[in-house]
Amino acid sequence: MTREAAFFDLDKTMLPGSSLFPLAREMYRQRFFDLRDILRMTTDQLVFRMSGSEDPDRIERAREASLQAIAGRLREEVIAVGRSVAEEEIIPRLYPQAVELVSRHRVAGREVYLCSSSPQDFIALLASELGMDGVVGTRAEIEGDRYTGRLEGALCHAEEKAQRVRKLATERQIDLARSFAYSDSINDLPLLELVGTPVAMNPDRRLLAEARRHGWQVLDFRVARRRTLVASAAGGGAALVGAVAYTLGYALGRRSRRTA
Repeated sequence: MTREAAFFDLDKTMLPGSSLFPLAREMYRQRFFDLRDILRMTTDQLVFRMSGSEDPDRIERAREASLQAIAGRLREEVIAVGRSVAEEEIIPRLYPQAVELVSRHRVAGREVYLCSSSPQDFIALLASELGMDGVVGTRAEIEGDRYTGRLEGALCHAEEKAQRVRKLATERQIDLARSFAYSDSINDLPLLELVGTPVAMNPDRRLLAEARRHGWQVLDFRVARRRTLVASAAGGGAALVGAVAYTLGYALGRRSRRTA
């Protein structure tokens, strides 16, 4: 018996911005990260939101910082931090229309999967909250009950994500020709091309052009389309400085309260 499925990307598809920044912020509060790490991630997050596209160097930098932060940590300890972030910060920020789509696929009898380059243990928490059937994410290596600080396999990104979905489909007897995939990014073109019904959801410019060329469905749930995040390069610089200053003040304020 073959099955149908729907595969959802996370960042900028179901969620405005990045899922990793709220997680990193909470990990800073729990002293997993130092101040330099969180300031750099704040900068990367703002650039990500301004540009609307993923920068491979920034992705790699975030990956390395995250792996170093959890090296030697108990898996359950890290999952506990992720659970609070998932429940309190990520789930409430999901696009309601995206959550409704997940529900509609489930009612139609399809299996539903969350597919992201974010840590698999973290997105599994989100998938559980949404009643999804499983996840395809970046896997951190575990020895015993602790993270090693290394990856198990490659980063779940671009072609690697598509290969992992293809493998899952074989294991679960999923008919990809009758399945759906949703993403915002041109990086997920290999995934979108796998399925019979690819959907460009909150697409970046390159994916939008590709979707129009192929006649794919386009969904845009962004409340206000991005005309410009800032009016000029000077405005962009001011926004960046402001974001970093806010994070620095927030972090130092928390540190002061702890030592008071």
